[in-house]
Amino acid sequence: MRVLDNHTGEWIYLDINLIAAVLLITGQLTMNGIFIQPTGGFSIPLQGPITGGRRLVGKSNSKVSTFIVDSIDFIIALLLIFGQISVRGTLISSGYFSIIVSGPIFGAPKTEVSEEAKKEFFEHLGVFFKGERS
Repeated sequence: MRVLDNHTGEWIYLDINLIAAVLLITGQLTMNGIFIQPTGGFSIPLQGPITGGRRLVGKSNSKVSTFIVDSIDFIIALLLIFGQISVRGTLISSGYFSIIVSGPIFGAPKTEVSEEAKKEFFEHLGVFFKGERS
């Protein structure tokens, strides 16, 4: 049975996006700002208790404001699940890190696995699967 195929890279991206969506829905991540890109798009950093940061809540623990924050997190989770945005990387700071998401709906190009990166990935990973290569 072949363990790796040509779509493994895409599945890894999908898994990362789904994990981020679950963390948003469960309150472990929340939107924590916005980064404007020089190319005209924007990205959203996500952080929370799981990344060493704080969970964003409404000012003075306002239930309405917290509901709005939770609604935005839910919308971001849906965008991740349906592939409209994806995890782009991390921003590491002193004591915490943020997971950065963006995509075509935010004016950034879609993240795709290049053939060269895919080939290199399988060459390095193939050692662990008894010499199997894609």
